[in-house]
Amino acid sequence: MQFEKIESRDGNATLKVNNILLYSKYRPIIEAEKFIESEFNNDFKGYLLIGLGLGYHLKALLKLVTDSKPIFVYALDSQEIDLYKSISVSEELPGNVTISTDIKKVAIEGDYQIIMPHTWLQVMDKNHPLYYLLMDIKVKQMSYKRFSQKMEENFEKNIQQNHFSLMDSKENLEKKNIACLISSGPSLNITKKWLKNIRKKAYILCVGSALKILLEEKILPDAVIITDCQTNIAKQFNESGYTGDLFFLCTADYNTVKQHQGKKYILFQEGYNLAEHFVQQTQYPLLETGGSVATTGFSLLEYLGFKSIVLFGQDLGFTDENTHANNSTSGRKLLKDEEYIEVESNTRAPIKTLPNLNSYLRWFNRKCKESKCHVYNTAKEGAKIESVSLIDEEQFYEHIKNS
Repeated sequence: MQFEKIESRDGNATLKVNNILLYSKYRPIIEAEKFIESEFNNDFKGYLLIGLGLGYHLKALLKLVTDSKPIFVYALDSQEIDLYKSISVSEELPGNVTISTDIKKVAIEGDYQIIMPHTWLQVMDKNHPLYYLLMDIKVKQMSYKRFSQKMEENFEKNIQQNHFSLMDSKENLEKKNIACLISSGPSLNITKKWLKNIRKKAYILCVGSALKILLEEKILPDAVIITDCQTNIAKQFNESGYTGDLFFLCTADYNTVKQHQGKKYILFQEGYNLAEHFVQQTQYPLLETGGSVATTGFSLLEYLGFKSIVLFGQDLGFTDENTHANNSTSGRKLLKDEEYIEVESNTRAPIKTLPNLNSYLRWFNRKCKESKCHVYNTAKEGAKIESVSLIDEEQFYEHIKNS
């Protein structure tokens, strides 16, 4: 990393890293304080600050942490520590602060708040072992910040609808062995036809964006699952005529849920405070959501007790520059100058993917390895999920028959 200390407009030192300004060129200290104040949450046991730089974010954080909670600062380069010391010669580091460049000492825990200025991700080497993990966390933090009010509004209205019969649904499905989780990745263009012949022999759970794709093939799923808090998910059901079962996250768009005419089941997610507090009082199930509707669907099928889960449309990458199957209500093309990641596909050839899709891939890698379910994938040219067998059409029918 190349560090260049320069003077800002207000006379304080500011810093360029790899020719990118880490702090404001006008008021670096004040802007750093504003950022920390906007991020800080006093409910956490401790804090992990990514990046040391000139120490402005650390000093701002120390002003807010008044009860000696531990603060861990991960410096990406040893030069940062020298820079910090050069402008903090007379300042003694408080006993609750640890600064290190050792990746093994980075304690990313659920009860620690991770605070990272976005510019550190811009200057961080993409081959750094923490880069994509931190990118995932930052994207989720920014998304939550953007939609937190909408999520809270949906939560308050959804719990008033009284759709708390998930446990009853589990009891009704105990004799079912196989579930098909239908996502809307590009491979669904081919594999959707496989479902016609097994309609009554397996439980079909479909994400909202794939519903109309199945209905066009005259395949009626057993249930649909939605998780998005935004109002535009209503288009997934508009003019579909679907009145089957609906599983919905407690923060999903309230109006879409309310307008559905079929049986409804509310779901609560780990990591969302309102959901966790509600579940503690009611003993209702809590699911690990993984960040997407498909990962939430997988956790749901696990909870419902299926012994085998077959993934459809779970490409987690681009085919012919497309993220989704034809006629899906979601998806887009890979932009010409867009940065992407390459991962191994089921054919062993590389497949292009994006940070959010790569995040879901890592979730599936971990989850499927831990799962007691037998998991199979049908996306031949999709991203390879560890511990998951790829099956073709004939093997799929054989699997259904044997089960």
